[in-house]
Amino acid sequence: MLDEILARIWSDLTTAIGQGSNPYRLMQLATVDAHGQPDTSTVVLRDADTLTGTVLFFVDKRSAKYTQLRGNPRVALVALAPGATQQLRLQGQASERPDTPRYWQQARATTQALFRHGGVPGAVIDSPAAAYRQPEDGLQHFAVISVRVNRLEWLDLTRPVHQRARFVRQADDWQAHWIAP
Repeated sequence: MLDEILARIWSDLTTAIGQGSNPYRLMQLATVDAHGQPDTSTVVLRDADTLTGTVLFFVDKRSAKYTQLRGNPRVALVALAPGATQQLRLQGQASERPDTPRYWQQARATTQALFRHGGVPGAVIDSPAAAYRQPEDGLQHFAVISVRVNRLEWLDLTRPVHQRARFVRQADDWQAHWIAP
C-alpha cells in the first residue's frame, strides 16, 4: 500500500500545469534568512520528475527567497490539497538549474510579466502601479529552482483516524514507513 501511495503522490506532482487539476500546485516554501530566522513564501509548482525525485518552481533573482536559497539550499515545502483532505511535506536540497532560457521560452506571458517589472520583490513602493513603471526584459531576473526531495511525508485527513506515511530517499530508492498521525 505504501508503494501505491508514493506512486500516487508523484503522479499528482507531475500533473502538468494547465492540463488538469494538480492538487499540489501551490506550495509553501520554508527557507532560512541570513540571521538564521525562518521564512516562508508561496511558490507555484511548475514541474516534477518522478525518476530524479525533483520538483521545480520559478524565483525572482532579486528576491530575498533567491538569496536565502543560495545561502542555505536546504528547504522544506508544504502543500495542502484542495478541500484540506491531504497534506504533503517535502524536504530537500535546492539548486538553480542552468537551462533557465528554455523554461523562460516556455513560460506563459502572464508568468513572464512577473519578472519584467522594475520593482524589487519586497521593496516598499508608493503604490501598486509603481512596481510596473520600469518594464525590463525579465530573463535576467528569472531563475528555475530544482529541489531534489530526500524526505516526503503524506498525511490523509479524510478518515476518522488519519493516516500518515514517511518516505526517505536511500540512494535511488525510497524507504517507506507508516508513522503516527
